[in-house]
Amino acid sequence: MKRLCLLIALVASPVFAQEEGMRRSYIDLEDRAYKMQDAIQTFPGRRMSASPNPLPMPTADLPSDFEIHYEWEGESYGIEDFNERTNSNALLILKNGAIVKEIYRNGSEPDTKFISWSTAKSFTSTMVGIAIEDGYIDSVEEALTSYLPALLGSAYEGVSIKNALQMSSGVEWDESSYDFRDLSKPLAYQWENSIVQHRYRFIEGANSLLQSKEPGSKFNYSTMDSSILGWLVENSTGQRLASYMEERIWHPAGMEFDAVWLLDGPEEIGREMAGGMLAASLRDFGRYGLLMLNNGRSGERQVISENWVREATSADEEAVSYGALYEGYPLGYGYQWWLFPDGNFEAQGLFGQLLYIAPAENVVIVKLSAWPEGLVEEMEFESYAFFNAVVSALENF
Repeated sequence: MKRLCLLIALVASPVFAQEEGMRRSYIDLEDRAYKMQDAIQTFPGRRMSASPNPLPMPTADLPSDFEIHYEWEGESYGIEDFNERTNSNALLILKNGAIVKEIYRNGSEPDTKFISWSTAKSFTSTMVGIAIEDGYIDSVEEALTSYLPALLGSAYEGVSIKNALQMSSGVEWDESSYDFRDLSKPLAYQWENSIVQHRYRFIEGANSLLQSKEPGSKFNYSTMDSSILGWLVENSTGQRLASYMEERIWHPAGMEFDAVWLLDGPEEIGREMAGGMLAASLRDFGRYGLLMLNNGRSGERQVISENWVREATSADEEAVSYGALYEGYPLGYGYQWWLFPDGNFEAQGLFGQLLYIAPAENVVIVKLSAWPEGLVEEMEFESYAFFNAVVSALENF
């Protein structure tokens, strides 16, 4: 009753009405480049403090005339062209842990907290792995309901943790559109009622969903699956997702700046939006990429299990194998990671947030963008052409 009264009081206030309007208009095209930088001013969040011992990120020793050029649709372009053509907000290129390029645009700076959108899903996946390593969860083969009994009787009954990690829960969810005004789509409906209006927590919408496929049989991209994984970590560990991640990743991995995990309600009752909306600095996204590149190590410390990194970046089921996700799309899918046939992998978020990792070449690329639509195929594949050119240009360094 106390919680309900608190929520009613919050929603009834004029301040809340103004804040609700800001949250609703956040995804509008107007000033999108700047909105990607100021989400922590629009949405409530939980802060993760910077590490007392940041991981050094030196400047790479490259020739003064070093440049990167890439080919796209018969034309040759450079880095400035790439950033302009694909609406970059910031770009970081790392080779052997050193900075090759660090570019901030549209007024952003090193301590700017860029919203990650679905790039956060890959962080959530890692927290599941750490919870397993810490003994809070037995294995990915267990049913979600073993840790989330509130899902008994829902479409998620019979779905394993692994099914959710690989987006093959079989639970009906249509994320083919990112028109947040179209409330006939489940993501838009949950966004409006949870993230915007704070009427309930995002995951509470899971109980209204239907089972459409046998668990494990078909890939279906679902922010609800990812959000439930965040709830899984919270329930199994007895800690807030942000608090647990601060303790187990943000500090031991040597993150330089504070980060904020945005919530689906007021701080008193809101949950971290585990399917998206982690806000962090460009360099710290890069440090997370280095953590995965180095098989879970940061400096001399093993932060994530090497076995987990290997499993998380493997397409080990037919439903998520290369080319099986969408017709004509060559990537595969791991535990909330997009996988390339050449062994590279990435975290990917709405409006062009890309964390690209090339393990064999020791390269990490972070591109934070403000695309005009949630998904822009031309910009996505032009980005991959640029990334491949980066890897080739750095081959001998």
